[in-house]
Amino acid sequence: MSIRDLISSTSATPVDALTSNHIVRNFVGGLRLMLNDRTTAVYFWILVGIAVLGLVGPAIAPYDIEETQYDDETGEVLSAAPPSLDHPLGTTFAGYDVLSRLLVGARPTVITGVLGGGLILTIGTTIGITAGYVGGRTETVLMRFTDFAYGVPLIPFGIVMITFLGVGFISSILVIGLILWRGGARVIRAQTLQIKQYPFVKVARATGASRRRIIIKHILPNVAPMAIFFLALGVGYAIMLQASLTFLGVASPFTPSWGVMIRNAFNSGYMSEAWWWSLTPGLLIGITVLSTFMFGRGYEDLITADGESVEADTVAA
Repeated sequence: MSIRDLISSTSATPVDALTSNHIVRNFVGGLRLMLNDRTTAVYFWILVGIAVLGLVGPAIAPYDIEETQYDDETGEVLSAAPPSLDHPLGTTFAGYDVLSRLLVGARPTVITGVLGGGLILTIGTTIGITAGYVGGRTETVLMRFTDFAYGVPLIPFGIVMITFLGVGFISSILVIGLILWRGGARVIRAQTLQIKQYPFVKVARATGASRRRIIIKHILPNVAPMAIFFLALGVGYAIMLQASLTFLGVASPFTPSWGVMIRNAFNSGYMSEAWWWSLTPGLLIGITVLSTFMFGRGYEDLITADGESVEADTVAA
């Protein structure tokens, strides 16, 4: 290979590198295999349905979430009214329609999961690949930092960080990403340590490929399946932690998420009497978290059973 060819091959953009290798193709192929399993397919379509609900929920809400509902005959406020034809999921203590708040609350809940899971994935994968491939003092420092992160209690850390960042929707997502990356970082590092010993990586180093190109061209495609698994788990953990922080009062109470609905029901003192107020958002949070975990497990089973195909595919490339 000439110097010109080498420079040309190593100057490809990250987008070109990602599309020329098999990250997308492996993911799509893996998704097709998972959908052949009925159980995993059910959880996948549940997640798709919740994502669609996050997109169209506010548009199909029958009432404004701040619109107080009144009895047509008496004119009284429908305070904590049970489910009826006009209000299938009942009303809150303030007379707000629960179904409308549930539909509107789907969007911030989905956004929390996607952004929080994406932040967890980005931090964990970056630290894991850097530590595993660079090695030396860099690996030691990053892994000691990861060990320290494991020792930090989750909820107290969230409360402290919210104190500095301020109560808000974005700050709660930042807290989620800054604490839940640790598990993925360790696993990605372990995979990177194995992959960098593969012959095709050694050949790339011997031909003068830059560290950046090797990571993008060879390391990243091979850790992508496990990274996607941690993304699925991260989405579930992000939604669950955001609901917990909201319930404790350290997340924004003004964002109409499902966690806020449960907190408002608890603070009203009518949580047991008006069970419909908190039951539905609680069930949806549980179903969403369970679906992300089970979908992730299905993906994990696939990449565990078919792990050699990714390596072979990359070698062939």
